[in-house]
Amino acid sequence: MKAGGVLGLVWNIRDESVEWVSELRQIFDAYEGDAPRFHTQEWRKVFPAAGFSPLSETRFLHGHTGAPEHVIIDRVLSTSFIAALPAAKRLSIAAQVRQLVASTPGLAGKSEVTMPYVTAAYSCQRLP
Repeated sequence: MKAGGVLGLVWNIRDESVEWVSELRQIFDAYEGDAPRFHTQEWRKVFPAAGFSPLSETRFLHGHTGAPEHVIIDRVLSTSFIAALPAAKRLSIAAQVRQLVASTPGLAGKSEVTMPYVTAAYSCQRLP
């Protein structure tokens, strides 16, 4: 990267300040193993990086709106360490997530829901 170039890192993190999102994490975090994850903060170990300015951070809220099957269930099942599980285990996880949706007043019976996210964006500039 040439001097003046910018390194950007971006993560979309489920907003666990929302109770049902926190409960959702409890369903699938047991399967993460040693998969690289934002919340471990392991990625921060390379910063500050020689030859780069200090890391700056910006956060903002947003949501993914659509059918619960798509924005909640499919999203959970597409998480790398869940997608790598045997089919029977993925079906079990999907059933748990569907039960969470069905038992959560703000989600149950809805044809459209919003999965709340926090986007964390980081950047630093290559120094001369």
